[in-house]
Amino acid sequence: MRRLIGWTAGVVGIAALARMLARRQVRRRGAPGVAPAVDDNAEALRRKLDETRAADASRAEETPAAVEPEPAPPQESLEDRRARVHAKAQEAIESMKEPLG
Repeated sequence: MRRLIGWTAGVVGIAALARMLARRQVRRRGAPGVAPAVDDNAEALRRKLDETRAADASRAEETPAAVEPEPAPPQESLEDRRARVHAKAQEAIESMKEPLG
């Protein structure tokens, strides 16, 4: 009796797996004779993005190339930065040493 139940459960499981795989293949390929669904909003956004890129490219051509970028702010020296970080770390260590009570 146990063997019969085991075989029946195995056959039912294999049939369910075959059915699931068949459905998955139909979804991937699409049903025959049915055009794949196209999201109209996505297509409209793609067109708008292409138009914006084209407009930006035309504006870039119109702007003069003689515009100079702002100079970068002066960076602190490595030694100054190390000293600042060290002082900050020392402050943190001292604040941890203080009694909580």
